[in-house]
Amino acid sequence: MSTHPLLSCNLKTGLTLLGWDQSKKTTADRWTVCVMVEMTIPVESKWFVNNPVDDEKFRRIRSELGESVVFQQKRERRFIRADQKDHLVKEMSDSVVETGVKYLGHDEFAAKYILKVFADQQRRRQG
Repeated sequence: MSTHPLLSCNLKTGLTLLGWDQSKKTTADRWTVCVMVEMTIPVESKWFVNNPVDDEKFRRIRSELGESVVFQQKRERRFIRADQKDHLVKEMSDSVVETGVKYLGHDEFAAKYILKVFADQQRRRQG
């Protein structure tokens, strides 16, 4: 991942969505256009106001997951002409920001994502 984000979007929850252009040239005039986004979510009790968990469960979540979890999503399109690449990267980035504000910026997203990561980790341990 490049060190300079392509996009940075501060959400109303106080979280920041970052995005990088990870496009790769695949042939002389074709690209795989890829925009990767990520958001670090601190594992804090404040996220669970609308999705309460008891103190013991929160301690288990924190112990299992550590101080934060990272949401990542990749959007990719293949076999894109070189002259369309930059336009498509901008279009994909704009779409990510629009989605981020509505979906990732929802008050309950952080709690639900933390619980999902915790449940996934529990299933892996049992399976």
